[in-house]
Order: sequence, then C-alpha cells, then structure tokens
Amino acid sequence: MIGIFWLGCKPGVPANVIQPDKMEKILFDIHVVDGYLSTIYIQDSAKKVASGYYNGIYKKFSTDSTEYHTSLIWYNNHPAELEQMYKRIQSGLSKQKKAMEIADRMIRKKQFRSDSTKIAKKFKADSLEIRKKMKPDSLSKVKALGQIARKKKQADSLINLKKAAEPLLVPAQAVQ
Repeated sequence: MIGIFWLGCKPGVPANVIQPDKMEKILFDIHVVDGYLSTIYIQDSAKKVASGYYNGIYKKFSTDSTEYHTSLIWYNNHPAELEQMYKRIQSGLSKQKKAMEIADRMIRKKQFRSDSTKIAKKFKADSLEIRKKMKPDSLSKVKALGQIARKKKQADSLINLKKAAEPLLVPAQAVQ
C-alpha cells in the first residue's frame, strides 16, 4: 500500500510540458541543426537559415517555440530527467557520427579506387605502346631524323627557288 501511494504521489511531467520521448527527439534534431549552423561563418546568414530549420523541427513534432521553451525551462528545473534524456541524445549523436564517418570512408574509397584504376590502366597502356615503338637508342635516332628532315627541307626549298628563277635567267647567247 505504501509503495502504491509513493509511486502515485510521485510528480510526473505536467500536461503542458512536452513529454520526455518527444522532447528527446526535438533536442536531438535541434543539436544537429546547431552543429550545422556552427559551420556557417557569416552570423547573419546563420541566423536567417536557423529560423527556417527550427520552424521545420517544430512543425515536424507538432509543437511551437513557446511550448518548446516552456518545456525546456521545466526540464532545466528537473535535471534528473534532463540528464537521462541527454545520455540517450549523446548516444544517438555518437551513432550518427560513426555512421557518417563510415559512409564518408566508403565514398572516398570507391572514388579513389575508380580514379586510381583508370589512371593505372591509362598509364600502363600508354607506356606499353611507347615501349614497343621505341628502342634504347631511339632518342639519338629521333634527333638524327630531325636533322635529316631539316636538311631535306632546305634542299627542297633551294631546288624550288632554282626552278622558279630559271625562266628569269636570260641565256648569254641571246644577249649578243
């Protein structure tokens, strides 16, 4: 009888205060938004963005800022309930952080693997083609071929110049 009386008289969360399970979810979302807002360097922009996010949270949980602040004051006056909620919130945030880190690592690994295999395949193909075409002394041959090509071009231009000048040459016998 005393146990029932003791449990029945224990003060609970009033009706005008958001219940602990719902308040925990609201606080979780608010802390996620606060973390995002801390990455925005321009304070005016952060304030503009913040109101939209907070209003979205209130709408998601069918509440408003007045009810939220009233409930937060009540929970601040009852630290035991607030502490229990924050233990669960902290655990949830840690789990979410680990999941995000794993997802980021998977994305980086996949991207690196795809990039590195493309680069490796291209490098191998290019280097094999070059190796097949070139021999160890090919650099000196390339230089020699370049010099031959220049000399041939000079010779061709002299021949063309001579052919162009032939009609202009007047034979010496025609002048006498």
